[in-house]
Amino acid sequence: MESAPSYRERLVPPWWLLLVLLLIVPASLLVFLPVDIGVGIGVAAVLYSAIALALWLGAPIVELRDGTLRAGRARIGVDDLGAAEPLEGAEAKSAMRAAWNPADHHVISPWTTSLVRVPVTDPADATPAWIVSSRRPRALAAAIAAAQAHS
Repeated sequence: MESAPSYRERLVPPWWLLLVLLLIVPASLLVFLPVDIGVGIGVAAVLYSAIALALWLGAPIVELRDGTLRAGRARIGVDDLGAAEPLEGAEAKSAMRAAWNPADHHVISPWTTSLVRVPVTDPADATPAWIVSSRRPRALAAAIAAAQAHS
């Protein structure tokens, strides 16, 4: 039986992006107004709903449950991880630019500006670290440390 997650976060877009997406409505109306206003309204509603749903469903989930860290589709046991390091501000920007390592496993959300870097300690794993976006990097790092202490 699985226990409740000790940390769970879906990296959804910010609320203001859904407002920006409302620009689809007048654009659809302009295109379909010569045909029929009803068609334009219908197309605008379907396009807006489809894009908002795709952004929601495509948003990666970061979860820590039963000693396993899940970021997107990938999973790794906390026993194979080192100390988690929350990165915010300039540190996070550096990790995304100058300190970028293509060998790391990245689960990055473009609208989330803070990260957690966790080194992989398993010698059989070729991935040196996991870099994961998080809106609450300190809480995620603390959850990983707590899970490592219990295992």
